[in-house]
Amino acid sequence: MGRDVECDRDRAEVLRRLQVTAGSRARGPRRIGRANDLGTRDITRTVPFWLIFVASTLGGITNSASTALIPTYVENVLGGGSALAGGIIAVAAVSSMLAMPMAGLLADRRGYRLVALVGSAIASGGLIFIGVVPAVWAAIGGRLFFGLGSAAAMTLLMAWLLMITPIGQRGKVLSIFGLSVWIGLALGPQIGASVQQIWTVSAVFLVCAGLEAATTVVILFLPRPRAASSAADPVTASTGFRQVLLPAVRAVSVPGVAAAAAWCGEGLLVGFLIIHLAAVGVPAAGLLGAASVFGVFAASVIVARLLLATLPDRIGPLRATAASLVTLTAGLVIIAIAPGFWVAAAGAVLIGVGFSPLYPSLTMLATRGLRSSKRALGIGLFSSFTSVGYGGGALVGGVVIGATSSMWAFLLVAGFQVIALAVVTIFTDDPRPRRHAIGAEYRDPAA
Repeated sequence: MGRDVECDRDRAEVLRRLQVTAGSRARGPRRIGRANDLGTRDITRTVPFWLIFVASTLGGITNSASTALIPTYVENVLGGGSALAGGIIAVAAVSSMLAMPMAGLLADRRGYRLVALVGSAIASGGLIFIGVVPAVWAAIGGRLFFGLGSAAAMTLLMAWLLMITPIGQRGKVLSIFGLSVWIGLALGPQIGASVQQIWTVSAVFLVCAGLEAATTVVILFLPRPRAASSAADPVTASTGFRQVLLPAVRAVSVPGVAAAAAWCGEGLLVGFLIIHLAAVGVPAAGLLGAASVFGVFAASVIVARLLLATLPDRIGPLRATAASLVTLTAGLVIIAIAPGFWVAAAGAVLIGVGFSPLYPSLTMLATRGLRSSKRALGIGLFSSFTSVGYGGGALVGGVVIGATSSMWAFLLVAGFQVIALAVVTIFTDDPRPRRHAIGAEYRDPAA
């Protein structure tokens, strides 16, 4: 009997070992298991995230440093005025709007790395052209190439980031990633001014070309994103343009409208805040001047991004978007009726808090209905909406202020946010956040 018990124990041990072995085979080799468990890791603590962050920061520095000194370059080197400077600046903005969706479409077909590297190289070449050839045609051509290349590279960095980020972390990851843009915008003009002071204004463009080349090097070290296309949704050269484009347009149109309205507010704020506050006696410079309101706005965005980074993940992107648009509306209304610096600063704080979760939330809404094989195209189309809105803010401000006053311009754009809130709320379905299987690719039913 004792021998039977011992035999039973031996059989049980053999069965246990067989089960362990079968489980190990099902999970695959240990190295592959670690790669597939990326969804369990905090992406913001990984090397690829910070490589993308650094590349985006370098791109922001390059853009803000070179753009801020265009008026000085036009006046001192080309002998032109503000009209010529504005036109040269606008060339890059227009080419960027065209490049964003085209870069996404090409990347979905040819690969992220190739298109991003080519875009960064084109941007660097455009900057070198401006710095070496002191002519109007060279400045226009250089800005054209810079806008095309820089927009392509930055669009694909965003798509790359989404490709490596699990669904449940995208709100946090996009919020922290967005700080790279603000850091770039803050450092760029200072670096450009320092280079100009030490050397010449033309040297600024050559230094920026070097920074863009550094961006190219960083892109080289990024890990290859997992294959975008699948057997169920192939994107090949034979795929019809309409078949590829229409689903992306449908997916991004509603969040894109909201983004255009919100960035219309930013464009108005940047272009006409100083003029608006000057009308009520606030000086342009000084600690309590209108320019300091921009510092309050930027600081509030950064602080709110850090504090509210996980908000879209916790409450869902639609609810976060609604809260952002309401806060943004309140801030614009307060600035519209502000009698002085402190009230305007309070409005700027609200606008900053409103903007902080807005871009991550809208990006999540714009891309959740897209298969990974169309995600880069979707990011490009969505980014074009923000560019259109930003330019529209300056246009609306100029027309309305010329006809009435700056107060009505801010109130009108505040009304745009209410319309955007209604559009997003009515035409977007946002169920409460649910946990997704680790490593599973989310698919919206509409995709």
